[in-house]
Amino acid sequence: MAILFLASALTLPAQDSRDITFDESAFKAGLQASPNGFGFVFRNVAPSRKSLGKVLDVNFTSVRHYKEKTILNQRSVNTSPYIFGKINKFFALRPMAGIQKTLAEKRSKNSVGINMFGVAGPALGFLKPVYVNVEMIDPNNPNAYISVARKYEPEKISPSAIIGNASFVKGLDETKLVAGLSFKTGVEFNWGYYSSEFKSIEVGVLIDYFPSRPELLYNIKNKSVYSSFYLSFAIGKNY
Repeated sequence: MAILFLASALTLPAQDSRDITFDESAFKAGLQASPNGFGFVFRNVAPSRKSLGKVLDVNFTSVRHYKEKTILNQRSVNTSPYIFGKINKFFALRPMAGIQKTLAEKRSKNSVGINMFGVAGPALGFLKPVYVNVEMIDPNNPNAYISVARKYEPEKISPSAIIGNASFVKGLDETKLVAGLSFKTGVEFNWGYYSSEFKSIEVGVLIDYFPSRPELLYNIKNKSVYSSFYLSFAIGKNY
């Protein structure tokens, strides 16, 4: 009994309060949101030297124009909101690399770690045409109306005929690829058992540059640079 008690006394403290080291890698996955869009993020950090790490950050989010405005056609019944003049949906895949610096170590389960990082890399944009449901007279019954999915062309389709967005899969085969560059920097706050899973909240700035000025809104000068603050929440693990 004495031997068992001594063994437990020696091992339990080591499990509850493991000191932080810079010899472990970490990965996390979660959600990222900003005024410009919403999506998913994955990051892996590998130790480089004390307090510094090499970062691989991959995120996939939607990209929106700041002038987008959601409206509802109140002249018809059973309508749903859609974005007026939005002719293309835009999504960006960003594989980026950079460095991370530890500002404050998370020494135990009751402390918080703080990291600062910066990453940059290419951006691959996916530009998908928007389709809307249009209410029109049934050709087989002049006294009835039907809903038909049409590619959104504001110069050809009256707002009074639009009853909402069509299925997202409409137009997928017409998606175009757009090349660009991305830069991301921010501060991460993480907590939890250092030797196992952790949670993190991150705030920062994300900047995208697409030289071709992807056309998102009709009859509006579309941008080449999209920048905004973002917030992300993720769950990760050290290994």
